[in-house]
Amino acid sequence: MLPANSQCPNGIGAAFYDLDGTILDLDYISPRTIAAMEETTRAGCVNVVCTGRNFPIVPDILKYGSVDLYITVNGGQILDPLGNHLLSKAIPKQKALDLAAWLHKEGAGLNCLTSICAYFENRLVSYMTQAVHRVEHSDRLTDEALKLEITSQKNKLIVDDITPALGFVDDQTNFVEKMGACFDTEQDLERCVAQLNARGDLQIAVVTPTEIEITLLGVEKGSGIEWVMTQLGLDKSQLVAFGDSGNDLPMRPHVGTFVAVDNASDEVKAIADNVVDSIAEDGVAKWLEAALHGQAYHL
Repeated sequence: MLPANSQCPNGIGAAFYDLDGTILDLDYISPRTIAAMEETTRAGCVNVVCTGRNFPIVPDILKYGSVDLYITVNGGQILDPLGNHLLSKAIPKQKALDLAAWLHKEGAGLNCLTSICAYFENRLVSYMTQAVHRVEHSDRLTDEALKLEITSQKNKLIVDDITPALGFVDDQTNFVEKMGACFDTEQDLERCVAQLNARGDLQIAVVTPTEIEITLLGVEKGSGIEWVMTQLGLDKSQLVAFGDSGNDLPMRPHVGTFVAVDNASDEVKAIADNVVDSIAEDGVAKWLEAALHGQAYHL
């Protein structure tokens, strides 16, 4: 366990790390962050990846030595260091097929993360680049560049339609772990999210103003943290989590300390106990380095 400090008076028994935007940039994690995580493990703190990714697209560098458990697809799956499923709350095949059909009818572009792969539709890619253009008022990102970025990572595929991939799911050895959707406008997202929430069987995480992630009701990063805390016999006050975006918000009620990186959304920063340097400036590593010496780090 890491030493106590002013933010964590009971010490730190487990640390939960969001990946994309927090410690992971595409497939790159800084050597300083890896070193800090390794030192954290040696000090007796349990390191837990807590990501919206599925296990096949977690970078290999995080599958050797510095991570003890994986909470993937926003809490839908919990795995040991060898990738064995300890807990699984998958979306049943027929529910996924029906959901894909409805979302397509509503004009959404989809992605689907199964036990073996991650599929991204061309329409989803186009919506994502359009969103960047609207926010930045530039055309620096093209569909082709984003497709290349996606497919440069292992087990990520670009498809016209995820429906055929869903047809190969068997709900036992290969199951639907998470679905996602991008919309043309914020208004389209708000309309569809209201209808999806009204169903009463799905958990919707709004990641950006035009992008959502979908799991079964009650499945979120916070539910995964609760399961791990119980298994480890720790108290909430002994847990710290790091995040940057909308699907990280459910972590906050389940940990004693929530840390946002400086590149996080305003919504995430608003609920953080403190804000550290951006991912580019190794904010999480700096926080861990301070904690290893019983100190609290602030930006």
